[in-house]
Amino acid sequence: MNAVPIRLLVCVGPRCDAEGKGRMLLASVETSFAQAFSQELASGRLAIATRDCLRLCTRDPVVRFEPSGDALSNPSLDDLLRLTRAALAEQVPAPSRSYDEQEKLS
Repeated sequence: MNAVPIRLLVCVGPRCDAEGKGRMLLASVETSFAQAFSQELASGRLAIATRDCLRLCTRDPVVRFEPSGDALSNPSLDDLLRLTRAALAEQVPAPSRSYDEQEKLS
């Protein structure tokens, strides 16, 4: 069974990226996650993306986890690594079609 992928959405909108804070967080996440989660990133179990605005403005960088929808304002890199490890460990398998359903489609 395939697991539902986890995505980190880093906001780089005008408020979250004030003084370049959003893009600095994004660079740190990309570097750290490439080392800590290289296999998960390569397999598609984990992805990092940006958004121009998550509509959760706090004047600090915001990161949202999908599919959970949890959002963090000005998270530390350690918190993001810890939460991502936990999310990957608890990944819910995506529903797969039964053999009978696949036969009907053939």
